[in-house]
Amino acid sequence: MIEQFDAIVVGAGMSGNAAAYTLASQGLKVLQLERGEYPGSKNVQGAIMYANMLEKIIPDFRDDAPLERHLVEQRLWVMDNTSHTGIHYRSDDFNEAKPNRYTIIRAQFDKWFSRKVREAGATVLCETTATELVRDGNGKVIGVRTDRAGGVVFANVVVLAEGVSGLLGTRAGLREMPKPET
Repeated sequence: MIEQFDAIVVGAGMSGNAAAYTLASQGLKVLQLERGEYPGSKNVQGAIMYANMLEKIIPDFRDDAPLERHLVEQRLWVMDNTSHTGIHYRSDDFNEAKPNRYTIIRAQFDKWFSRKVREAGATVLCETTATELVRDGNGKVIGVRTDRAGGVVFANVVVLAEGVSGLLGTRAGLREMPKPET
């Protein structure tokens, strides 16, 4: 039997989780695919997260999200091969009751966010790589081919949130392959 979803989201990083959560929380049948062992498993860095966007879809996220600390200052550096300059900004506004800026460890945060996606009703498949967009006779995207047995999954909408190194969008001609600077 061919399984049909309302939406397939490729990727379980910040954008993929936000898309999958938003769609699933509206009652849509959502499949989220992640090539890593678990959401966040490929991340090796922390990040600054601006809370105002997440707060719009998960208003109470501060109750249990793995937030490291809220930021009370920011620094911006601009540099090239021969020079640099920086700006340092500190404000009491950063200490508001619900801070807008947090440091997070992406591997932990993405795992937490993915749990919220599942709680909203989406199906999340890890260790699954979407290898190709599936199109109908008119060229409309109607699903994805994966590296799993049975391979093809169909949906009304496919969201590519595969990250900076994603190949699916490149293979489909939706973006150029990044070229190293020389």
